[in-house]
Amino acid sequence: MDELKDIAPELSKLNKENPFVTPENYFDDFSARLHMKIEAEKSAVPKKQFRIINILKPAIGLAASFALIFLLVYWPLKTFMPMQVAETAEQTEYSDYEILNIVEDMDEGSFFALLEESNGTNKFSDEDLVAYVSANFTDYEIFENTEK
Repeated sequence: MDELKDIAPELSKLNKENPFVTPENYFDDFSARLHMKIEAEKSAVPKKQFRIINILKPAIGLAASFALIFLLVYWPLKTFMPMQVAETAEQTEYSDYEILNIVEDMDEGSFFALLEESNGTNKFSDEDLVAYVSANFTDYEIFENTEK
């Protein structure tokens, strides 16, 4: 004890009593209060964890953000500058690769209707036709159609 006075004189002056006490009559009605809390937890209705809205929230938010971007950017540009938007659409030129992709995605009826147009602006060379046929038909299909 003398060492404590030498090392920490302020600490040695503190009382050595327990500062924590229970309230008066705390344990007299403790069991009744505990029983009431247990009954309240049992009677509580559990919340539903799975809802369809929780699954759809991200998709709805994404769709709303795309709609907002469209309304804030494209629509005002189209409204206030319609000629500039139309000019940029007309100035678009396609490369040979893009044209080939467009032609490959066409069905036969559309392709032949495009070939038979009489306006004279769309001219296809024999190489374009060969590229289309070789890309969309197998050798067997070509042979089968030439035999008929």
